Amino acid sequence: MHQLQYKNIFSVIDDYDVFLFDLWGVIIEGDQLYPGIVDVVNAVSTNKQVFFVSNAPRSKLWSHKIITSWGIKTTPEMVITSGEAARQLLKNSTTKLEIELPIIYHLGADRNDDITQELNCQLTTEINDANILLLTLYRDEGEDINQFDQILESAVSRKIINICANPDIIIPRQESYRYCAGYFAQKLEQLGGKVIYTGKPYTEIYNQVILKLPLVPKNRILMIGDTFETDILGANRVGINSALVLTGNAKKFHQSYSTIEDKLHSIDLSATKFEAQPNFVIELTE
Repeated sequence: MHQLQYKNIFSVIDDYDVFLFDLWGVIIEGDQLYPGIVDVVNAVSTNKQVFFVSNAPRSKLWSHKIITSWGIKTTPEMVITSGEAARQLLKNSTTKLEIELPIIYHLGADRNDDITQELNCQLTTEINDANILLLTLYRDEGEDINQFDQILESAVSRKIINICANPDIIIPRQESYRYCAGYFAQKLEQLGGKVIYTGKPYTEIYNQVILKLPLVPKNRILMIGDTFETDILGANRVGINSALVLTGNAKKFHQSYSTIEDKLHSIDLSATKFEAQPNFVIELTE
């Protein structure tokens, strides 16, 4: 096992042509931006191509609006979300899902309704009338995570198509956690259902970026994320480089150690456990 190195983003700026940033756990946690991160991202984007690759179960346009509100300079073309990937599946349901007339039951918060806007698909509030379950559900720590088990059981018993628009399982929110759609998708699978995942670590979301960059070698693309099972594993699968931040989901693997050497050793052990190896650990400061 090799020892991971800890590098500042600007020490590797010339090693890459394209930088892919995860959002939650890298740029923001809960409702709080990490200190200095907006200036760092904007500085990188002045000289390099930047994309935001997120498991947010939201449309590209909604996500662009939010990222811009943080003060980050971006365009809709720079935003790649698992929600938008799900939308594209539904828009092309005849060829992608072999369903000519999709009837969608959206299991998720009202705030996520932009994912179904302008799809020209029928929506239903009755799971027994649906042929597609679109999953964007989340529950915060302390809320009832079993509240929707009956709906999940109905989807499995009827063998309808289940689309998970956010493969994240758990994300940190300052002093608490949020159970994301990936957690409930796992429940579907445990019940015997099959799930189509549209985000990281599955390759489709990365391929949306790679197809935009036909002349860029994969080793000149860097994915920056906080989660082994999504950001790092997904980058490994498509053959691009990756760097793990010390914030977000990565924090729990090193926070009990005081020195950077011990932190890196613990992260290296965790990478082996998850079979998801970052090229290095990254510091996002100027």
